[in-house]
Amino acid sequence: MGSGNPAMTLHIEAAGITHRGTLRENNEDCLAIGYWTSQETMESARFFEHALDLPFACAVADGMGGHNDGEQASLLVAKSLVRRLPAFGPDKIASSVRAVNAELYSHVGEHPELAGMGSTVVGLAIHDTSLAIFNVGDSRAYRVGDGKLLQLSIDDALIQNWQPGSGVARSSMLTQCFGGRPTFTDIDPHVHVETCTPGNTYLLCCDGLYETLAEKQMVDSIGADLQKSAEALLRAALELKARDNVTIALVRVVEKAPA
Repeated sequence: MGSGNPAMTLHIEAAGITHRGTLRENNEDCLAIGYWTSQETMESARFFEHALDLPFACAVADGMGGHNDGEQASLLVAKSLVRRLPAFGPDKIASSVRAVNAELYSHVGEHPELAGMGSTVVGLAIHDTSLAIFNVGDSRAYRVGDGKLLQLSIDDALIQNWQPGSGVARSSMLTQCFGGRPTFTDIDPHVHVETCTPGNTYLLCCDGLYETLAEKQMVDSIGADLQKSAEALLRAALELKARDNVTIALVRVVEKAPA
C-alpha cells in the first residue's frame, strides 16, 4: 500500500501487554495483535511490526462471568475478531462484530454451563487506507497527540466518559456487551473510521487501566518507544494497586522506505 511519498510504504508498529493486576487471581482479559493472543500475566511488552500491504487487526477483550467463563469469553471474542476483520473493509466491521457476538451465544448454547459469560471489546482494524476503531462495552480506544488523549470509542455504560478523580462513582453496569444475557441479544457496535495517517498513535485498553490512571498520567507515559511506553503504563497502574486486570495495546502508523 502506498503513502504520500511513492518511495515510502505504510507500516504498523505495535506493542501490547496484559496483566492480572494486584488483586485478581487470574486474567480474564485477552490481548490479540494480528494472530498472536495472550491471557498470560506478562512482565514485558511484546513488540510487533506489520507492513500494510496486508490488512491488520488488534483487539482488547475484557471477559465477564468469573474465572474460566470470563477467560473463555474474551479469548473466543478476541480470536474470532482478528481472524474475521482483516478479510473485510471498514463497511463490514459492524456486521463482523455482530457475527462474533452470535458465535459466542452459539458456543454458550452448546455449553449451558457457561450461561451468562460475556465480554467487552475494543479493536482497531486497517484495510487499504482506512483505519477503523470499534467497541462494544466499556473498553476504550484513544488517539494520542499534542499531550492529550482523544477518546474515539463510546462507553456502553450508564456513565459515559467517566474519569478517575471526577468525584463521580463509576458504575460497572453495561448497556451492551458480547453475550452476558440469558438469550441471544444482538449488539450495535460503535465504529469510528478515519484515514490511516503516518504518525498517528492509538491506545487501546480495558477499564483496569483507565479506572486507575488519569488521562494525564496515561499520555505522559507514552513516548517514541511503544514497548517501553506499554510497560510504563502497566507499571504506573500496578503502583497504584490496579484492582482489575490491566491490558494495553499501543499502535502507531509509520512510513518506511522499502527494504
